[in-house]
Amino acid sequence: EGATALSADAEDATKRVFKLQVESITDVPGFESIKAVVVRLSDQLNDNGDVLIRINLHGVASNRARIAIGHVGDGPVVDPSEVIAPAPAVLPAPTPTPAPPTYTGAASAADTVRFLEQATWGPTSAEVARVQAIGFRAFLEEQFAAPASGYPNYPLMPTDATQGCPQTDAAQRNICLRDNYSLYQLQVKFFQNSLSGQDQLRQRVTWALHQIFVVSYVDISYPAWMGYYIQALDRNAFGNYRTLLGEITLNPAMGEYLNMRGNTRTNPNENYAREILQLFSVGLDDLNLDGTPKLDANGSRIPVYDQDDVTNFARIFTGWNLAPAKTFTNANGAQFQVANYQDPMIVTNANNHDRCQKTLLNGFNLPGVANCTQNGSGSVAFANQELTSALDNIFNHPNVGPFIGKGLIQHLVTSNPSPAYVERVARVFNNDCDALYTEGCANGRGNLKAVVKAILLDPEARGDDKTDPSYGKLREPVQHINNTLRGFNASAFANASQPSDGVIGERSSRDFPRGLDQRVFAPPTVFSYYNPLYEVPGANLFGPAFEILSTSTALQRANTFNTFIYSGIAPVTNNTDRPAGTALNFTTLEQQAGNPAQLVETLNSLLLHNTMPAAMKTQIINAVTGIPDSDTQRNRKRAQVAAYLVLTSPQYQVQR
Repeated sequence: EGATALSADAEDATKRVFKLQVESITDVPGFESIKAVVVRLSDQLNDNGDVLIRINLHGVASNRARIAIGHVGDGPVVDPSEVIAPAPAVLPAPTPTPAPPTYTGAASAADTVRFLEQATWGPTSAEVARVQAIGFRAFLEEQFAAPASGYPNYPLMPTDATQGCPQTDAAQRNICLRDNYSLYQLQVKFFQNSLSGQDQLRQRVTWALHQIFVVSYVDISYPAWMGYYIQALDRNAFGNYRTLLGEITLNPAMGEYLNMRGNTRTNPNENYAREILQLFSVGLDDLNLDGTPKLDANGSRIPVYDQDDVTNFARIFTGWNLAPAKTFTNANGAQFQVANYQDPMIVTNANNHDRCQKTLLNGFNLPGVANCTQNGSGSVAFANQELTSALDNIFNHPNVGPFIGKGLIQHLVTSNPSPAYVERVARVFNNDCDALYTEGCANGRGNLKAVVKAILLDPEARGDDKTDPSYGKLREPVQHINNTLRGFNASAFANASQPSDGVIGERSSRDFPRGLDQRVFAPPTVFSYYNPLYEVPGANLFGPAFEILSTSTALQRANTFNTFIYSGIAPVTNNTDRPAGTALNFTTLEQQAGNPAQLVETLNSLLLHNTMPAAMKTQIINAVTGIPDSDTQRNRKRAQVAAYLVLTSPQYQVQR
């Protein structure tokens, strides 16, 4: 794989960790089975004394070597990993390049839990056993073929709620307003799909795409408008990126959100042009295939586009507006014309499209037409052809593979993937046959199904335990909630045989995701719920979801899972908002309450893939044992306290 597969770091006596650049991997003359790894010390390392240095590969850390920087001593205490076995008298022969694992069955339980954390909205005991038996590749093929849970066609409503919901009966009017003028129905469907949908992987990828191709209810405050946008993401989650890019560009909600709708040649708006480049396709900097920035002769990053490019793309996106209006009939039989946010936008007036010459990415030229500024000099066909050419120009830019590939890796697996991991995924984006697993490939570009498979089966994603301190990702609030509800087989509040009603967000006992700064389908900015480039303060590491982890939301996390564990979400009597409610199922844990060590081991296996530190295990066992046998609610209380301590622990909150 080369040096880009490795990372390195050093820790000093104050516990500060310094990232070190891996410069090369070279042969050691005369020792064919040994490689030398050359790293460059951080500029921040000066006279630190002893530091402990390690290298990391595929998320797994090596032992640590003690090296003196500036002077000897004053370093960390002896680290267990410093004690290494002596070299053998006879060195082994070089190991041949291994074939990639087949992942066709007999996976370990620990890696199966990790796989399901990445590929679904959370492992369940039953699913772990099933997937462990059939193998990861069979599970992926099941998921690719599974019917989409999807989102229904929501009725387009008048923007005037008095026209859309004219009922004189207050209860009926309130239901109409709830279902058609709030996020309630969209959020309920989201959680129902997440908790019990059979297309778990599609739902997980759709959520990731929603955070890349952002549209927000903050500005698009009609659920039907948002619903058809979510349908586009859901429909294309395993399709081709170019198709997705085209559908999103002409989606009316996106047209409204980023101001492409109604754009004219005399007054072109640059919002969509800027964001399709910066966030949806190529990013800000010219990239190598492994996602690292290219540098000029002065060591500076090279912008992949400039203001002229933005201006020219803005001129491309002129002339489009909503398709013809739809007819809406309200409860009283009155009919109204409503804006069409269901069908793709169309060129409603060819004279509004800029028909002059344009230069796009990498100097690609669109020649325009003669008399380009005169009315009548263009046509609908010409505008559509220019849009097709412009989107093809973006799609074929070499940045798209590493940029989109890395974004999906960060959402599904780890916030700081190695450049080698990004490169392998980018190669699959560029050609779906340039992959470790090539079944079904067709030498196609932009195959998102192949990209998702490459991400989830990559050596850096797989394995029982990841010990590299920079590996993993904070479980964003929605993931933390869904993982918990699925892990404990959430059901209706008072009937374990019935599913949860999915009322977890708006109109729940409280809006749980919103309380954690992640109101579902209402990200605050075009950068989503958090900035994908956010760095954890002082760590020199990307940690996007940490941007919304504050003192307040950290406490809210604990309160949220306290509610799920000890109270649940009760249905409301004589109220259709929460018809069934939601409760966790502790039956298995209660049956093990007489054996605290076994109870904790069950949680260790399902939630932490057998990585619970010994000290943590002892603390939880002691807490469980502290609930005496004389307590009539012993079994329930022991199950609850053990679950609470694991779910709120940092070891669980960071997905590794």
